[in-house]
Amino acid sequence: MQTFFPRVDLAAYRQQQQATAQHLAEHAPPRAGTPPPPRAVGRPKKKRPAAEALTAAADAADLAATQANKHVRGHVRWFSSPYITDILHAHRQQGGSARRTVDYLRAHAPDDRYTKLSHVTVHGWFEHGKLKPQHQRELDDGFAHPNNAAGASSPLDAAAGASDAISNHLLQLRKAGMPLNSHIVRWVMQAVLKNHPEVEQQLSLSQQFISKWVRNSPRLQFRWRARTTAASKLPDDWAEQGIRMAQRMGATMQLHKVSSTCLGLCAD
Repeated sequence: MQTFFPRVDLAAYRQQQQATAQHLAEHAPPRAGTPPPPRAVGRPKKKRPAAEALTAAADAADLAATQANKHVRGHVRWFSSPYITDILHAHRQQGGSARRTVDYLRAHAPDDRYTKLSHVTVHGWFEHGKLKPQHQRELDDGFAHPNNAAGASSPLDAAAGASDAISNHLLQLRKAGMPLNSHIVRWVMQAVLKNHPEVEQQLSLSQQFISKWVRNSPRLQFRWRARTTAASKLPDDWAEQGIRMAQRMGATMQLHKVSSTCLGLCAD
């Protein structure tokens, strides 16, 4: 068989290895370059001059300032704004004077939110010291709307201690195991707000308002379950509970020396 390569013995092989190592030591091969980073997905961004970038940033800042102050430009629907509760509260504090109300709000506001509010506008909302019916309905609809602005404050905030009192009653009822629904919450609110008639007149206590209030209240944060009739069902021991309630009523009447004739009751 004919071969094209000469035979190499072990000594010649080692001599070739030494010669190759010496050549690589004297003439090192160039190091491989770092591969370029992969190209980002999408169209590459266009490099803009510094002046153009600064102009765009200034335009964006002007747009943000315009949107932040849009409540003071043009016509303002005050009954749809988050400031209507503060306006009405200030109106009551200033004795029903529209001019003093506007002056007070502008003097104590943290910004220029009341620049477009005039005393003529506030004066036109009231008739004989009360809100006109159309404005009262607009106010009730705004408070009852489930998507009302997050910044709006509840009229309950104007009544000192009303929110805490309502929350305490509801938490006690829930701790006792009583199922709560919008009817029970409304009754508790009505009982507490009897001491705050000026706030009670502003609230319609609709189911939407009650549902939103118990969800957003910091102390409650209730979550409604699926609507059932559990709160309307009689418990299994309803008769025994009725007897105990009658006994508690009798003991309380005896303790405070209340006779049945004073209550208009007749003993059979």
